[in-house]
Amino acid sequence: MGLLTNLVLGLVHLFLVAADILFLLLLAAMLGYRWQPPWLMAINSAGKPAVDWLTGHIERVLDHFTKKPPSERMVLFIGMLTISLVRFFVAALLAR
Repeated sequence: MGLLTNLVLGLVHLFLVAADILFLLLLAAMLGYRWQPPWLMAINSAGKPAVDWLTGHIERVLDHFTKKPPSERMVLFIGMLTISLVRFFVAALLAR
């Protein structure tokens, strides 16, 4: 493979790793509503800026479609679902 191909595939891989990490941070935030062990709270506090950034974007998009704002749990679920679908489509595009 050429240099350009490796560069593009490396960037796609970097995007997928970032999406996986963001998915795990969203999952930790979702689990934080039910359980509060110290290790989960540490993950939530470390990932709070990234989760707030993504949920802010999702809430802005949902404001165009809904009259009342959705709950934070619903926004977290929609974020997890969106990341899963994007990851699925990227993997389907790169399948040989």
